[in-house]
Order: sequence, then C-alpha cells, then structure tokens
Amino acid sequence: MKKLLATLLLALTGLTQAVAKENITIIYAFGVGDSVANYSRTLVEEANRLQDKYNFMFDVKPGGGQVVAFNYVKNTPDTILMGSGAYWLRPIFYPTQSYDVNEFRTILTQCNLPFAMASSKYTTWKDVPKDQPVTIATAGLGVGTHLMALEIIKKYPNATVIPYKSTVDGLMAALGGQVDFATGFVSDLEKFSNDPSKGKLNIFGVTGPKHIKNYPPLSSSGFSSRLDRMNSPINLMVPRSFSDAKAHEIREILLKAESKKSVRDSYAIDYCDAYQVPEKDLSTWWADQNHFWNELTTGLGKLDQ
Repeated sequence: MKKLLATLLLALTGLTQAVAKENITIIYAFGVGDSVANYSRTLVEEANRLQDKYNFMFDVKPGGGQVVAFNYVKNTPDTILMGSGAYWLRPIFYPTQSYDVNEFRTILTQCNLPFAMASSKYTTWKDVPKDQPVTIATAGLGVGTHLMALEIIKKYPNATVIPYKSTVDGLMAALGGQVDFATGFVSDLEKFSNDPSKGKLNIFGVTGPKHIKNYPPLSSSGFSSRLDRMNSPINLMVPRSFSDAKAHEIREILLKAESKKSVRDSYAIDYCDAYQVPEKDLSTWWADQNHFWNELTTGLGKLDQ
C-alpha cells in the first residue's frame, strides 16, 4: 500500500509540474503553409527539448500585413511576434490602418531572407508586355513582397498588385493562371520550377545583391538597385511592456535552440542568412531597421490616402 501511495504521489507531482509549465506562443503573421513558418516550428521544438519551465508553441494569425498578428500579440500575454521587414513597412504605407512600431521591441534576430519572383505564363522579362495589364501576387499590402512588386511596376506601369494572405496563396494563383506573377520564398517557388508535374514556374530573379543558384538579382535585369537591399530581417519581437527579466530568460532559451541544426537547416532551405545581434545591441539594431525601411521607401508615399 505504501508503495502504491508513493507511486501515486510521484505521478501527481509530475502532473502538477507539467500543468505548471508556462505556455509561450510564437505567432507568425502569414500563412501556415509558408516555408518561413518552419523557422519557428523547429525553434519551439528545440526549445522544448532544452528545458522544462516553459512550453513553447507556434501559431499563425494572418491578415492585414502583420496587423492581425500585431494586435493579437499586443493583447495576449506570453506571446511573441515573429516579425519581418513588413513590421516597419506596413505603418509606412498604411499609417491609418496599422499600428505604432514603437510598441514592440526585438528580443532575438534570426536571419535575413531573400524574396523571389516567378511566373507560369512568361519565361523571360522580354516576354512580359509593357503595354498590357500584368498582375503580381503579393502576401498582402504593406509587406516585403508588396515593396518588391512596386519596384517592378516602375518598369511595367500596367502591372497591378493582387494581395493574398500568404505567399503560398499567391503561388497557387499563379499556377492556376489567376495572376501572371507570384512573389515569395525561393524554396516554395523551387518546388514547382524544378518539378513540371506539379505545374511549371519560371523563377525570374531574387532580391539581394547576389545570385542564388542560377537565379540572378532582380537589379541585374534593369530594375532599381533598391531591390538589392530588400531582403527581410526575420526576428522575434515582444511588446515593450513585456518583463525585461522574462524576455532575457526566454531569449537565452531560444538562443540555444536557434543554434541547433534543425533550425539552421530550416533557414538554409530558404537561403536565409543567419545572424545574431548581441542583446546589448538590439535596441540600436531595432532603431537602424526603423530608419532603414523608412529610407528605402522614400518617394513611394502613403498608400491609404
């Protein structure tokens, strides 16, 4: 009987400890099918292997160019926003339909992500008419792929942006012939450019200053050199009201998880260059990003007026 009671007590103690775990959820602002979502999926898996205090989880809240995710994290305790360049872009383009960027701060940088552009209708830029309508799918409005499309439109003035909730939705629209171009992540587009049985896509180029495989920088096709600077900084952000001590503790856990092979492999699939800003420099890095995206969009104007 004593052994039985001891076993039950041990089981109840373990159950209490499990229940006592605090949930921390990383929120991605776009579609669950995006390859970029795997960065945080693998991150929470590794973080949960490393410790027993927190139960890390992953979820998505797409819509509004990160507005839906921002508001959710702002109003929901123990949540973290998986941010990108769209965090700064959305309020620049849509100041009356966004948020105050100063309400959040970065606790962990992850990697610098290039975008790509592809078409199932056209093979080369020479095939694309400048005097006829052309449609470009983006992952919403006021996001990195939207900014990318605006640079393409400068050379193709009859082109129109068609916003979707995610890059995958836009990709499917391009494969189905609903739009002429898809913008998105290299690995997502490669699935179809390398396998004609799934539907043929031709990758026209990438953001950033260098080739990725045989995909040239878009700037080398006669577009603005601004495109060389449009890779997106993937980082984890919390409201400024988030406890400093707790943010530091969570950062240390995620920093160890982020160094694991599974996480780094998820970056590599998208050619996302990993980089880590020291904690003491994160405020400066955040301010630099805020300045950078404002400077990069100079002359493009507000789009909600």
